[in-house]
Amino acid sequence: MPDFSQRFRRSKNRAMGRATSPVSAPSSTRTSADGRATTPAREAPPALTITTSTTPPRSSHGTQSATSFHPPKSPFRNFKFRSSSKRARSPAPASLAQPSSPAIHHGPGGEHDSKERTAGQSGVAKISKQGDAHLKIPAFLNLSVVDIMNKYSDINWTEGERTMLGTQDPVAHPQYAPLSPMHRNLDRYGNVQPWNGNRIKLQVPEGATDYINASPIVLKSPLNPEERPPHRYIAMQGPKGNTTEHTWRMVAEQLQSPAVIVMLTETHEKNMEKCFPYYPQEIDETKELGEADEFGDGFRASVKCVSVEEKAEGAIVMRQLVLHVEGRDEDMVVWHLLYKKWPDYGVPALEDIESFFELMRLSRAKNASPDNSRIVHCSAGVGRSGTFIALEHLMREVDSGDLENYDEKNGGADAPDLVFDTVNTLREQRRMMVQAEPQFLFIYQVLRKQWMEKYNVVVEDDEPASKRLEVTHDPFVED
Repeated sequence: MPDFSQRFRRSKNRAMGRATSPVSAPSSTRTSADGRATTPAREAPPALTITTSTTPPRSSHGTQSATSFHPPKSPFRNFKFRSSSKRARSPAPASLAQPSSPAIHHGPGGEHDSKERTAGQSGVAKISKQGDAHLKIPAFLNLSVVDIMNKYSDINWTEGERTMLGTQDPVAHPQYAPLSPMHRNLDRYGNVQPWNGNRIKLQVPEGATDYINASPIVLKSPLNPEERPPHRYIAMQGPKGNTTEHTWRMVAEQLQSPAVIVMLTETHEKNMEKCFPYYPQEIDETKELGEADEFGDGFRASVKCVSVEEKAEGAIVMRQLVLHVEGRDEDMVVWHLLYKKWPDYGVPALEDIESFFELMRLSRAKNASPDNSRIVHCSAGVGRSGTFIALEHLMREVDSGDLENYDEKNGGADAPDLVFDTVNTLREQRRMMVQAEPQFLFIYQVLRKQWMEKYNVVVEDDEPASKRLEVTHDPFVED
């Protein structure tokens, strides 16, 4: 996958108004039950359009148009807006690159299209390519925030159902049965566990506990599975002090050298431990493993830090670790990539998006092969981890060119929404993946921007920068 940072750098101010949140700002305030001022969502401006075309929601989910939709009473009651500006100003509109009255033209080599559009319609962006061939942005990437929230208003973000829209009966589908509470002392959060039918099992003696809060993730290309290898990951929670050795045992058992661990959280955030410092942080620091012989099988190992390097102006801290397992002829190289620019429950800021892409690139480049799963974790291993995995997976589809004229090839307005389907597939493999609404919307935002950059569609926007969306409550239950 090529580096998208140059394309984003050229037009991030024009196309997204330096936006940091994909959700529209409020127009009024109200008081919640806990006394905090909250803000209801309002209609987002119409979607980007050059030539207008009605794009109704998929029949299985949506029933109203963007112009007639009244937001549910509480889709954003758990969120608040924060502005970095010291001077009060009017709330900013949504930032899915959908200004209310943009001046739109094609990039270098394109043609200006001045056709009128109708306010409130969900349109499509079209550019000329190779004479009479025309490209249209996929309808699912051209939805406004209101369209998306209307279409998927019944998603449960905090209960961790198997699918986005409902639960499966664990009797009829035992692979989705919850785990026994006997493992709770090994979980960082009491409401975040892997599915019993899809979890990593440690290779321990019979009768010993094989549990670790980690799930294997396999995502096949939705558009060309025959020619593109599946993306393989292990999504896990941020290790606790009593699961550190379990984590390195899993690395030794499941991965090949060189292996990659992507860490999307700091060890502590807002004075709370989000992840135990399970890895050596300084050069020549070594952690000894297996001294207590917890499983009674004599497993002994050590992990040593041999180098530390900052990347992307300090947004990424890359450590080269060496894992030595007694009895093995060769040591394992493990690349540990700590990303420092992603707030809990939220999304990266626009100015950090280039470093986010660099993190993806490094994690692929350092890995032994596409068949070698990369470990991805945040604190719970579902929100930031799920968003990273979904985005990387779908960005490959955009870059491949297979989304050119996607709707025409896949049933028109009823063509599958690849964002929804991917997140749904993730939740089938690990509960609560893509944990919050801002993260779900952020995936649309980045993919839409990538599509426009790929085909030189430029949106000029004089709107002020949008404010960051935050969650005001902790959705996880501490043990």
